[in-house]
Amino acid sequence: MATPKRVTFLSRGIEIVGNLFVPVTSPNVPDRKKAAIVVGHQGTGVKEQASGLYASTLASSGFVTLAFDAAYQGESGGVPRGLEDPSQRVEDFKCAVTFLSTLGAEVVDPGRIAIVGICASGAYGIHAAATDQRNRAIATVSPMCFGTLTRYGMQDPKTGQMDLEKLKIALLQAGADRVKEMKGAEPTTHNILDVFSHPSEDIKGYYSSPRWKNPRCTNLMVTRSVEHLVTFDALQYLEWLSPRPILLIAGSESQTLSYSQEVYQRVAGPKDLFVVKGKGHVELYHDVSETGPKLAEFLDSSLCL
Repeated sequence: MATPKRVTFLSRGIEIVGNLFVPVTSPNVPDRKKAAIVVGHQGTGVKEQASGLYASTLASSGFVTLAFDAAYQGESGGVPRGLEDPSQRVEDFKCAVTFLSTLGAEVVDPGRIAIVGICASGAYGIHAAATDQRNRAIATVSPMCFGTLTRYGMQDPKTGQMDLEKLKIALLQAGADRVKEMKGAEPTTHNILDVFSHPSEDIKGYYSSPRWKNPRCTNLMVTRSVEHLVTFDALQYLEWLSPRPILLIAGSESQTLSYSQEVYQRVAGPKDLFVVKGKGHVELYHDVSETGPKLAEFLDSSLCL
């Protein structure tokens, strides 16, 4: 098993902290030709959770991997803490690719780099890859788009149209919060588990479990993030991904399965939608029994042949 090394790099001047996994040379570990994978964590998560598990799993299968904390979260810098800024999240992915590309040919082949995004990072990774041709392949696990979800929350439940009055109120409050922060007040935050919880998924159970609970993961989001999220659409430029291969992984019981299905329908391919039977959104954060081998197979065929 690869031992992670703490590394840092800059993203728009913000220090990003990551764990770099370099596979151990062994007859039992396949030669992946120095292929490297950037692994992004779920919304408000940290690198020691799902992304770290996937990074470790793929490293054990021979890939160089990098799991990092997004700006404003975990060990990475940026204030206010808990701000969700899609533009910054996309930039973090691009800077992670740049970091891997500077490690030297003896560690990473810059021509063999891919993205694996989990939950919100699935959408951010897709959006980053649309304009970053250095990513030769894209894979997602339980992907969802915070922007789409935010707009959905602003809809009139009767008409399905954007409730402009509701949007106006949220944006006015965001502006007022900016002023309060400038005057020295702590940012207004909310716990996303209270907003995005689902009856069929034990989301809170994951974050409170001894294995995945982490002191740097509070699940708090700065409430004025709405002004950044409401205009973000990760799926806006899907056609730009072609002809690079994409793998979409989701549980059959996941409330976010529709995101993977939409991307699969819209991208030209090569493409693969892998639905894990009987699994929900959060279960794939910690169960890699099926997803791990599938990702390794996809990344090998996409990067190493």
